[in-house]
Amino acid sequence: MDVEKAILKRRSVRSYKEKKIPQEKLEEIINFGKMAPSANNRQDWKFILITDEKKKEEIYKDAKKQSFIKEASAIIAGITTNPEDKMTCGIPAGIVDLSIALDHISLKAAEEGLGTCWIGAFHQEKAKNTLEIPENHKIVALMTIGYPKHSLSEKEKQRKNLKEIISYNTFSE
Repeated sequence: MDVEKAILKRRSVRSYKEKKIPQEKLEEIINFGKMAPSANNRQDWKFILITDEKKKEEIYKDAKKQSFIKEASAIIAGITTNPEDKMTCGIPAGIVDLSIALDHISLKAAEEGLGTCWIGAFHQEKAKNTLEIPENHKIVALMTIGYPKHSLSEKEKQRKNLKEIISYNTFSE
């Protein structure tokens, strides 16, 4: 599959089959996340693969009890190990770096016929406690991953018209 097909197939999946993803497959997919660029190639990240049912139940509670979280084969917690580091532009590098890495993961998962869903609706401190994450680290996002109940298909996504989001040389409304 090429990148274009993976982009068109990727969806926010919120309904999963009761089928486990083998650990080797999960590790292969995470391997593509680690290939993402990072500020000064620091790779200030950690990925926690949550497959234990009790731990998934705790994360489900920490993430506003969204039912699809428990359905997924696994949950990936993307953690920045240096959340205070900012790029010259003033934006935290770890947030950008983890977002790129998690996007690589979501696209590789789509290529493999797996579904993912980014989760930002979670309580940071509760989830950090559940996953025993050091105080000086932050979870950038959680991501469910699993076999979708409904197949991923390449179809047009509802998006704004390009003319609404692009301007040239200076900002314009």
